[in-house]
Amino acid sequence: MSGIFLKISKINKQKLDRIESELFIIKSEMKRISREIQRIYLSVDELVTPQTGSVKELVEFQARRRVLNTQKDIFTKELHQKDLELAQKQQEYKKAKLEYEKIKYLHEEELKKKLQKIKKDEQKELDEISTMLHKRSRD
Repeated sequence: MSGIFLKISKINKQKLDRIESELFIIKSEMKRISREIQRIYLSVDELVTPQTGSVKELVEFQARRRVLNTQKDIFTKELHQKDLELAQKQQEYKKAKLEYEKIKYLHEEELKKKLQKIKKDEQKELDEISTMLHKRSRD
């Protein structure tokens, strides 16, 4: 029977490891997106509004600013989505961790019971041997 708990425990541990890996990937993606957003903010800060020049330069400036703002909005939405995904994955991790710990506990309890039974059986055998030796010594 302990084989069952051991197998379940191994499966749960693999699931836990997979979720940890997925959490790492999500967090890495969030860092990458945050860096992109920061890069866009720096690009916006570096834009210099033309004070003189042609209308074409002003139109190009406004177009560049719109592109950067659109990119920022896209990355911000993506970051928000990853944040939701992270929260969901963290809940999944907590649930999997609890299941793993529960099965691990049951496995350990079963091992303790088996060990107690073995000790009890050994004690019984020793008692029988002792009884047999005692009878022989009387004869």
